[in-house]
Amino acid sequence: MKFKIDKIFDYSASASGLVLLALAVLTFCDVFGRRFLNSPVTGTIELVEIGMALVAFLAMPRAFFLNANVSADFINNLNLVKFKIFLVIIKFILMTFIMSLMAYATTLTSYKFMNNQRVTLDLELYFYPFYFICSIGMWISVIAILVWFIKTISEIKFNSKKI
Repeated sequence: MKFKIDKIFDYSASASGLVLLALAVLTFCDVFGRRFLNSPVTGTIELVEIGMALVAFLAMPRAFFLNANVSADFINNLNLVKFKIFLVIIKFILMTFIMSLMAYATTLTSYKFMNNQRVTLDLELYFYPFYFICSIGMWISVIAILVWFIKTISEIKFNSKKI
């Protein structure tokens, strides 16, 4: 079964890769400038800290959709269909609950930063755009978990009918 929504997860992961590439170039320029030109790039540390959060939260939806998270799958070799469905449901509930709370809290924090106009120290960049992007990545992760759950349950039921 092919979902059309998985393109959103791919675009999010691609954006994550582009941010990571930009951070690598920025770090290279900072080190090169510091070493050879005696002039580091101002705000590199701030941008790398914020950028790494963006990389993590934008890459998460694709990992959830593909079930590519680090886990111990020693139970998957069992042919107990009801037990597999039970494990998938427990995993779905836990992941959805935790990601929903994280996304909600990050969205609230974004609004608070937007209202109080809080900025970074060196570059005086507003925090809230970065927090909003992270919260969007988390909400997309919640959608990815839901799509993963539907896909996995349908695959388990299809495979059990096949046997």
